[in-house]
Amino acid sequence: MVTDSPFSLADRRALVVGADSGIGLACARAIAKAGARLVVAGLSQARGDELARGIAEECGAEVSYVEADVRDEARVAAMVEEAVARLGGLDLAMNNAGIPGAAAAIQDYGSDDFDTLFAVNVRGTFLCMKYEIPHLLAAGKGSIVNLASTAALKGLPFVGPYAASKHAVAGLTKSAALELAPSNVRVNAIAPGPVDTGLLHEMRARRSGVGFQTGTKVPMERVASPEEMAGAVVWLASDAASFVTGAIVSLDGGVSAQ
Repeated sequence: MVTDSPFSLADRRALVVGADSGIGLACARAIAKAGARLVVAGLSQARGDELARGIAEECGAEVSYVEADVRDEARVAAMVEEAVARLGGLDLAMNNAGIPGAAAAIQDYGSDDFDTLFAVNVRGTFLCMKYEIPHLLAAGKGSIVNLASTAALKGLPFVGPYAASKHAVAGLTKSAALELAPSNVRVNAIAPGPVDTGLLHEMRARRSGVGFQTGTKVPMERVASPEEMAGAVVWLASDAASFVTGAIVSLDGGVSAQ
């Protein structure tokens, strides 16, 4: 491994939250391959231990797993402290936990569904950042990458609260970036377009169920693989992006250019 490359994450101490599948898992693998020591977090300890072993064997990296529900502040605090104890500190974090939520017109959207969606997508991201940031400040340098969406940049009919939750993630990202810029801690987000994950298929099925057919055409005429999100995350986490903070990076095959 070439450790003097600005894209290297050699010896970085990384936490990836929401790494059980999809984009989070692909990014966890890429971060490990770039040389980081890694703790991944998600909802199933048994499955997570298996995933961690697989990533470690594949990448030759130190990887372990912590179970956590990002809606639970005490558990998020414990998750971060456990990661820091295992790694000896924290240099970078990716906050990826999210759900698609229900599909309905605004006037028909259930309040409980709204609260559940925001508890995971917004409160979860906020809580992770709240407990990660002090350790990045202690390290004197760091990077946070949050998971937004092209829904953070536009409206999405019949999943309006999902779009609102991703706008909120973008707002948290930009605000934290401004607060932390003088301290050499960078905060950015990626904004994926359609990616071949369970979340995409679930959201499309739910929107179809309320009579909406996806109308936005991807200029590249395909959906992305989760692995196609990982390069941007490694870049944002690395010294190659040392002057990048507060950015919402679109990875959408040209959707946001339309």
